[in-house]
Amino acid sequence: MVEGIVTAFSESDCVCLLLPSLVKERLFIREGTQVSKGLKADMKKCTGCQLCALVCSATHVGKFDPSQSRINVEDQFPEPGEYKLNYCIHCDEHPCVESCPAEAIKLDEGQGTYYVDNELCTACGACVEACPYNGCWLDPSGSYSIKCDLCGGKPQCVEICPKGVLKR
Repeated sequence: MVEGIVTAFSESDCVCLLLPSLVKERLFIREGTQVSKGLKADMKKCTGCQLCALVCSATHVGKFDPSQSRINVEDQFPEPGEYKLNYCIHCDEHPCVESCPAEAIKLDEGQGTYYVDNELCTACGACVEACPYNGCWLDPSGSYSIKCDLCGGKPQCVEICPKGVLKR
């Protein structure tokens, strides 16, 4: 777990947190967000290769289909070579949980994080609307919401990233 923020300063709509164990790395997280149990990303290293999205979809649905991934690589056009990753950061507020009328977003007590129970999800989109971090979205078929579940504790995107963009 990340402890002790050394310093922070604004950079566009994000805050750059310099953390003791990662003093030379910049982790961009929206202002006011508590660094929690989710993934952390060093976007300076991202090449937009989408290996994270490919391994995620393969792990969760058995196909290499980034549209079914729990992480989304977004090109920051018109800036060449700049990317943004959308994924559930497992924030401390978890507005998605409170907004779900079907109570389909459940706590994984072992990890202390939340996941979507596809059997209970009605795909109403309340969680998508409630999430200020673009951390969940409806699957391409519109059948249920998808969000990062950290692969049960061993995120495959962290394992496969050749540049070490993602960390747990």
